[in-house]
Amino acid sequence: MEHKILKIFNSGKIVYNGFQKIVTQKRFFLSEAYQCEEAWKNRLQSPLLQKFKPNELFVILDNKFHIDKKINAVDMDIFANSLDKENQVEELLNLLQKFRRSAETSNILDSTHHAVIRYLLDNNYTEELMDVLHNRLNYGIFPDYVTYNILMDTYIKNQDYANAAKVAILPMLQEESEHLITNALSIYACHKYLENPNKWQKPPEPVEDTKEEIKIRVPYLRNPFFDDHFDLTDPYDLVGKTLAFQGQFMNNELGRTCQLRGLILYKKYQDALKLIKQWINEIKGNIVYKEVFDLIEKDNKNIFQKQDEFPITDEFKILMSELNLIKEKNLCTDNLINVLENNIKSAIEKQHDIDINEQMQKYVEWEKQRQLALDKQIEEINRTAKKEEIEKLKEEMKKQERFLTFFENEEDIELKIEKIEEREKKNMERVLKMPYAKKKLKKLEEEKEYTPPMI
Repeated sequence: MEHKILKIFNSGKIVYNGFQKIVTQKRFFLSEAYQCEEAWKNRLQSPLLQKFKPNELFVILDNKFHIDKKINAVDMDIFANSLDKENQVEELLNLLQKFRRSAETSNILDSTHHAVIRYLLDNNYTEELMDVLHNRLNYGIFPDYVTYNILMDTYIKNQDYANAAKVAILPMLQEESEHLITNALSIYACHKYLENPNKWQKPPEPVEDTKEEIKIRVPYLRNPFFDDHFDLTDPYDLVGKTLAFQGQFMNNELGRTCQLRGLILYKKYQDALKLIKQWINEIKGNIVYKEVFDLIEKDNKNIFQKQDEFPITDEFKILMSELNLIKEKNLCTDNLINVLENNIKSAIEKQHDIDINEQMQKYVEWEKQRQLALDKQIEEINRTAKKEEIEKLKEEMKKQERFLTFFENEEDIELKIEKIEEREKKNMERVLKMPYAKKKLKKLEEEKEYTPPMI
């Protein structure tokens, strides 16, 4: 199997006799100041958050959901931001799922997203964090650009490239490409993950239990549909689509390199073939980095290990032969990882201080928004209570009026009673005309009069 791939790929070139040695030193691109750790912890000094204890607030909100089937957005935000202990993750995820099922989920505050992610990250709940980020339907948590950057930088520092790549695919899924640092960290995380892709495997297919057959009546059958975006589960497809997505906005050798590698990983061979022909005709300088051909070869070996799952197609063979045409053109010989690292450093120089200033301002704004939302909620509660009180008072006044004016309206009341009795009489006559009506009424009467024996 591998021999076939090598034969296809290496036609017209000298076989490369070894891959570059992986550097094991830790990488930490963003400064500690980028996380705004001190400002983030200072939120707990807010008079509003100090009023509430997370454990007590959880009980209140949980009971409220069981009664009203509703959790207010500001209550959820206060709870998420007030968490300060490691052992509160179950309460957070439980309440978050319930909040997601309530109508108030559309009013979620921006600070709630940030608070949930920071709590899980700071307390090393990596598995739970990945589940929350990728299970958007059940949790509804969406990071912003600064949060993306903090997450990827943290996992890159820990050499956890699989989880860094899992974060990197999120901007692609949301089609977000406006932040320089996020874009640079995303393609770096994907390339580093592909050095050892065994750390993130495709989830196993659910096993159907055929022992018991359950039939359910449904109004119509829904045709299976695969959207080729949110339905993607294979890591190679997700990482490949991320590289292709981010690469298309760069318009340079690095961007074209990411596009080429990404589209082949994503198995979009026709799209890759179209781009190759376009580049050959239009690009006069360096097209891609020379190193990418060896990386593509390595990727193909990993992908085609299981021939039954990913068989070699004619499209793939044509694409591999067309790659030889690029090799004859101008290629950049710089080390790709060094280029990716320099790309991150360049983005950080431009955006680092801007992000910090904006995030510090956001913390101040979020505190104001939280107080305004709470004031608005209290005002609404008071308005509702006042309205209920007025309705009760009106009902009491009506009862009092009927009592005081009884003798004045005695004739009208008697007429109403006669009409009610006449209507009930007609209903009884209609019931008695039904088949076996008397028998059934007699049976009901007997059941009504039945007294169970004393034990």
